[in-house]
Amino acid sequence: MDFRALANDLLINMMKHPKMPFQKKVDDLSNGEKRILGYLVLWKKGVTSGEISEKLYLSTPRVASALNSLSKKGFIERNRDEQDKRIVIVTITEAGHKFVMAEYEEALSMLESTFQKLGENDAKEFVRIIKRITEIAAEDE
Repeated sequence: MDFRALANDLLINMMKHPKMPFQKKVDDLSNGEKRILGYLVLWKKGVTSGEISEKLYLSTPRVASALNSLSKKGFIERNRDEQDKRIVIVTITEAGHKFVMAEYEEALSMLESTFQKLGENDAKEFVRIIKRITEIAAEDE
């Protein structure tokens, strides 16, 4: 099997349609901001900016810029750690949580519709392959 040709086929098709409906960009939010909000909702409730940078592979300046923007929008709060006042803890606000969950629900609906069009077998196979790719990427870390 020519895996390079297969990879090329996938990349070409992805470039033809770089923004699938379930990948839509929220106009007023950068990709980094969305990733930070998702991290705060789905994995960690309160974190330092350094942890955000490390876990999401974002540069420190990019995290700082995104946090400033999210704070202005009322989606996050930054407070001093109770035990160590030098540390600032980032938490998501109720408004931020509601925003993320609304976006998540919209993406879920769009994926559900796409999976229905794919059919049961192809949808299951697609999810199985994505899970496997995630496992392989985790092994390489």
